Amino acid sequence: MLPKEEKIKKSPDEKQPGLFDKEDERKRLTKKRRFVYIALILTVGLSSFFWIFNSIKKADFSFKLPTLNFKKSSIKSTPIKTTADFSLPKDASSTWSFFLKRLDNDSIIFQNNQDLIFTPQDLNSILIKLDQTGYTTTSLYASTLPKGLKIKEIIEENDKNFSYFSKIITPSQELLLIIKISDSSNLSQAKNQVSGLVDQLYWYSLQK
Repeated sequence: MLPKEEKIKKSPDEKQPGLFDKEDERKRLTKKRRFVYIALILTVGLSSFFWIFNSIKKADFSFKLPTLNFKKSSIKSTPIKTTADFSLPKDASSTWSFFLKRLDNDSIIFQNNQDLIFTPQDLNSILIKLDQTGYTTTSLYASTLPKGLKIKEIIEENDKNFSYFSKIITPSQELLLIIKISDSSNLSQAKNQVSGLVDQLYWYSLQK
């Protein structure tokens, strides 16, 4: 009697050889794809970053403030150097003296025949008198000056002599102006020139 064949049961692993190998291969492929995607993303990101950085580095962000062109006043004045620059009256017997000084910084701007006007003691006396004088709003000899200036003035005259003492205060300076006419044969005509001289000397002071 022949022996019976024994049925040998096979485990599931034996029935499906290589199953785990395929699973491992699939996982490896997934990891490779993931690595490739990450590498691509990093490459593109870094390239973009460096491109933006270089663009910013080369860009010119410098700018200039707009130039503001302020036009100066249309009033022009001719620089005064000597009495020849003044429009003096045609009066050979008259002697003209001028003195223009900045009181705020104690600097003399212009002078001519100063010795005929005053001595140092006289100057102190003139300043004291001007300080005691109120501001004028109806100046005959400073009427052509810009509006808004503070002006004090003293006028002294006799038959042949005329003296004009003035303190002119501007936002930027304080001026002492003295004009004197001595021994004039036609004082009335000479005085008509005082207003023009005050105007010229004032604008001349702004150039200093």
